[in-house]
Order: sequence, then structure tokens, then C-alpha cells
Amino acid sequence: MEFVLVNMQDTEKVYKLVQETIKSVYPKYYLQEIVDMFCEFHSRDNIMQDIMEGNVYILLDDGELIGTGTKKENHITRVYVLPKFQKKGYGTFIMNRLEELIGKNYDYADIDASLPACRLYAHLGYQTVDHGIWECKNNVIQVYEIMKKQLVNKPMEQLKLRPYKPKDGEAIVSWIKDERALRKWSSDRYGAYPITAEDINYKYLKCNGDCEEADNFYPMTAVDENGPVGHLILRYTNAEKTTIRLGFIIVDDSKRGRGYGKRMIQMAIRYAFDMLKAEKITLGVFDNNPSAYYCYKAAGFREIPMEQELVFTILGEKWKCIELEVNKE
Repeated sequence: MEFVLVNMQDTEKVYKLVQETIKSVYPKYYLQEIVDMFCEFHSRDNIMQDIMEGNVYILLDDGELIGTGTKKENHITRVYVLPKFQKKGYGTFIMNRLEELIGKNYDYADIDASLPACRLYAHLGYQTVDHGIWECKNNVIQVYEIMKKQLVNKPMEQLKLRPYKPKDGEAIVSWIKDERALRKWSSDRYGAYPITAEDINYKYLKCNGDCEEADNFYPMTAVDENGPVGHLILRYTNAEKTTIRLGFIIVDDSKRGRGYGKRMIQMAIRYAFDMLKAEKITLGVFDNNPSAYYCYKAAGFREIPMEQELVFTILGEKWKCIELEVNKE
């Protein structure tokens, strides 16, 4: 996937994406007068002006337009994903990338939240700080939330990576909200959904993570001052013990989008290179998990070209596994 600045020749594509999304989604939440107001606000001329100022980005997958997002200084606006691509993590990915760009110059980002999106923004750590009012046709009033998020997160400074404890299993299973989330996390390594803390402890403590060698399985938990916020495992994959594989990577779903995943991965990289003396670290991620994919890339991993695709049949679907690695040098 590519997240790139929009060129002027793509103005019409962005305009059509925004208008299609508004007209498809917003009538479920708003009166027609408010829907019309959104369409007018995101006019072709306003989009063109933002493109001319270098503020508009688009998300592409194999050249196909998926979504768009705009930033003006530290203000995020016009984040839209085409209806057929929604609820697949693309909106979160766009928000994360815009925050990365804003975070280079500002300590916080703000956004005016529509009803369809305010739940996502809250999930990503935004908090309502005020309300705005728009006056629409026929004396219809729309009240919207003004939300803000600190990009410099002080609790991150206290993040630690420690060995897994049996009680951590309870936190991990609470982060797995459905079977799709379970399979993205563990593929086919567990049986029926849902799983319990006892299932995790049995696999880790009784079965050594399904590893044959006794000293070849290292489950770790990331914690801050409030307790567990993330989890992963490390294991060697070669007899020389120079290659480490990361797996079972998960972050508290209430803290996603705040940088915990990236920081945890970076700490695991340091641990693998400095403590386990690895020369290379690898991991796999399904192609339907773009937020995780770009988190790993932001932490330093690079995609490995594969001669043959690695595909799993999960939940009756074909899930392609993407391989990534990072070398010590």
C-alpha cells in the first residue's frame, strides 16, 4: 500500500471518493440538510485548494484508491474511506500516518468529529474538548465534537518489557474481541473461539509454546504504570540461534493508535539483538491487517520478497501472510 500526497490531476478522484462516502454513510446518521452541508463543505474547490497547499493524502492499494485524509498544520480533516473498504483498519492507518506527520512539529492533533467517525477517534485516544455548531438549511442545527489527542504520551516513557506472568493471560484474552481478531493474532495455533487465560498458560507454561527445545521460547509482556498494555513472544528459528521470530503480537485494543505497538516492537528488537544475540529478526502479518503491517514497518521491519505466496484458509477466506525482517546492521 502507498500513502502519498495528492497531485492536482487526482482532484476529481478525491472529490468523488469523499462525495460517495458522505452520500452512502451519512444519511444513516443525519437529516438530509446536514448531509447536504457536508457535501457543500467538501466541495471540489475546497479540495482543490487543500491539494494546492500540499495538505491532502491518499491511500492506494495496488493502484486502487481506498481512502483519503487531510492535515492543516496540526488539524486533521476530511478522513474518508470508501464504503466497501470500511471496517478493515484503513481509517486507523490513515489517522496514524497523519499523526506521524503532525507529530514532527506539534505535540497534539485535533479534529472535528462527525457521528460516523467519533467512535474511531475516541478509540485512537482522542478526547472531546469542546463542541461546535453548524447552521444548515431549513433552520437545522448540527452540533459536532471537537476532539484532541496528545501526541507526546508521557506514560510511554514508563513502558517496560518483562517476562510473561500467568496473570497476564487474563489481560490478553480481554483484548481479543472476536474470532477474526483471534486469528489475526494467532492464526490456527488455538482451537475454538473464545480462548481463556488458562489456554494461553497451558500453551506457554506446559507446552513451551509448542517449541521442542527447552531454551527456545520467550513470552514477554509490555507494561506501564497501570499494568499490561501489550504482549509478544520470541523464539529462535535456526540451530545456530542467530535468527529470532516474533509472534503472538497484540496491544490493548483501548490503546491502539497511540504508539504502544511500535514502542513494544522496538524494545523487542533491542532485546533480541542485545540479549539473545540474534543477527536477524523475522515476523509474519496477514495482508488484511494493514495497521499492524505499517506498525512493524515503522518499527524498522522491511518486507521480504517471496518466490511463492504463503496463503492460509481462515474463516472460509484466503489470508495471505506477508513476511518481514530486520537485520542487526
